[in-house]
Amino acid sequence: MSPENAPDTRCRLFLFCVLMGIYLLFYVDKPDSADGKAILATASTFVQHGRFDMNVIGAGDWLLPPPARLGTFGIDGALYTKKGLTPSLALLPLVAAGQVFPWLSIRATAMLFNSIVTAATAVALYTLLRWSGYRPRTGLVVGLLFGLATLALPYVKTLFAEPLVGLILIGAIMVAYRFRQLSKSPSLILCGALLALAVGVNVLYALFIPVIAAYLFLPPKWTRRTLINLIVFAVPLLVGAVILTLYSWARFGSPLNSGYHFGDGEGFNQPFLTGLYGLFLSPYRGFFWYSPILLLAIPGWLMFRRGMPRLAWAALGLIAVQACGFASWWSWHGGIVWGPRFLVPALPLAALFLAPLVEAAWTRRHLWLILGGFAALSFGVQLLGGLYSYFPYTGYLFAHYEVDSVFSLAGKLADEVVFNPGLSPILGNLALARVGWPMEPVWLAHGIDVVHLLASLLLIGAGLIVLFRRGIAPRRLWFAVTIAMLISLNVIVARRQNTPERQQVRALEDALQPSATVLAATTLFDDALIDVRNGSRVITMNAPTTPDDPRAAQVWHYALMQDRRLWFVTWFGVADSHNWQELELFQTANFVLERSAGRHRALLFDLGASAEPDRKIEWHFGSSMRLAAYGVRRVDDGLYVTVQWQADQTPAENDSWFIHLIDENGTILAQQDRQPLGGYAPTSSWMPGALITDRLFLPLTRGASVSALRIGFVDPTGVRLPVFDAAGKTLADGFVLLAIP
Repeated sequence: MSPENAPDTRCRLFLFCVLMGIYLLFYVDKPDSADGKAILATASTFVQHGRFDMNVIGAGDWLLPPPARLGTFGIDGALYTKKGLTPSLALLPLVAAGQVFPWLSIRATAMLFNSIVTAATAVALYTLLRWSGYRPRTGLVVGLLFGLATLALPYVKTLFAEPLVGLILIGAIMVAYRFRQLSKSPSLILCGALLALAVGVNVLYALFIPVIAAYLFLPPKWTRRTLINLIVFAVPLLVGAVILTLYSWARFGSPLNSGYHFGDGEGFNQPFLTGLYGLFLSPYRGFFWYSPILLLAIPGWLMFRRGMPRLAWAALGLIAVQACGFASWWSWHGGIVWGPRFLVPALPLAALFLAPLVEAAWTRRHLWLILGGFAALSFGVQLLGGLYSYFPYTGYLFAHYEVDSVFSLAGKLADEVVFNPGLSPILGNLALARVGWPMEPVWLAHGIDVVHLLASLLLIGAGLIVLFRRGIAPRRLWFAVTIAMLISLNVIVARRQNTPERQQVRALEDALQPSATVLAATTLFDDALIDVRNGSRVITMNAPTTPDDPRAAQVWHYALMQDRRLWFVTWFGVADSHNWQELELFQTANFVLERSAGRHRALLFDLGASAEPDRKIEWHFGSSMRLAAYGVRRVDDGLYVTVQWQADQTPAENDSWFIHLIDENGTILAQQDRQPLGGYAPTSSWMPGALITDRLFLPLTRGASVSALRIGFVDPTGVRLPVFDAAGKTLADGFVLLAIP
């Protein structure tokens, strides 16, 4: 069966399966951009905790220069992304799958997103061309050219939102085209909803609305039906505007505050013509440099316009709006990316114009030489971006051509980088390939992963069978494709669960039990804490910091207000004088336990009201220390204990105390053994007469029968210090028993 005679359903399934199979060969298992991390963190926080903050990656965002930071503090103290809500909402199904199924992980599953989106965009492009009268084989070729010979290919390994905008745009054009054909109002609802979703990615995309509206309603025919159609089109846009307004209001207290840092350098402050040149023609980020095949879209548009002028002008208008909207943006180049990131949404629209040339090539064979040459060159460029990271060469450019250190890697380079072809990142990544730089796709990063390769080939093979195998019933066809897809995707993502990073996250999950709010004062985990799925809500911040750092103080205060229990994760050693947060917790909160967690220490504190040390007592330990007072408070799940120590004279050694909660038989139900104040008040530093207060919480099972507290001190060798009562009488066991009321 040839593509010309194959039903459209088979062609669509073929296109989706083959592209997905190829895209999986470029798959990476975690986002490498601040944008992707913020979008994913927001989706993950919503799935796990019903919130839309990005506190889990706050530490990494902290390190970015102010204009490039993705997070802004909301009125509730949480950190929220300035990125629109639509991409995070679209990620929810994948994030939920990564949360629910134990053989998956959140980040690795979410990284399938743009592969699915881009393959779906190719299918949508095929469908629009078929509606426009082009033959199936033309639609297939154009879909493959879009999916493999344009910037769409390297962007499947990212979590940038631009591929999603491309799908939304081609979808809006399709629905609008259908309305022009059939004049059905429900199409207008869907068209308006798609445009509302685009605005939900970036408010700037509201500029698409008048272009689509002009395509739909010009020239005007002012009838009652026209008015109804306008209202139907506008309703989802108004609903979307209300949702976005409320979303901004709830986060930042103002409907006009979206979280962007205009006071720190963000904004439309770059020369418009420079940005326009840079987006289309510069060797640094030029559209036609990174997708040479789309040079043919220029004559293709002229041919397309002859048959479908209205659609041709609408698509061109959307491309123009996309380019002009970002040409004067402070980072028109898109940051550390491959090619003109902000023109990725225009790719399917530009690929649309290749259809007349492909259609003509079926009768004028010499056109295949031109198409094939441009396609091969374009595919080669995409390989350089898909197989190799764009960070090494970008780092080289900033190391040698940076002109504004305030912006750092946010994007202030000398003009020479924009205009000099010899500095093009295409040549930079070509140089990486020549010297054997490690490839980025996970199946190639550490030697060839044959299982991953076979999973990708399974999808490609399924696509070929769908297209060329006759006699398969449609239901069986869909069933077979679905099974092949599920097997391939699950196998590939599940393969990522035994990496050292994932094992570190598992160790952290195990350590952070019971689940509670987590404050990780470290940047060493980067975005890996997104994968923590044991019920703990994770907040991260940079370390070291100082108490007078406004950002640190804000995160610290916010974390302390979230829950009764707080896990504090730190890379500092025990009782480090720079660790002001741990010291404050030992001074004000009730210590519960400490565990090792992935090269970090995890300390659990209970932030409930401490027991008042209202029971005055006098027991002496060793030659100089005494227990001056204590207090206990029983709750359903444990016992709060506060003890106050004093020294008659400064002890010579650093001794440690032990407190055991025992039942009537002397069995230990819970215990703590440590230096006073977590080591921040070693006994050798005690001043005579000064009070040292330790607060602790001893967890208990509900209904446990408790009898007494057993308290004593041991010297550095572990030998118990002698205990004396107020009269000087020695207790033979080396500890004191205090009854619990």
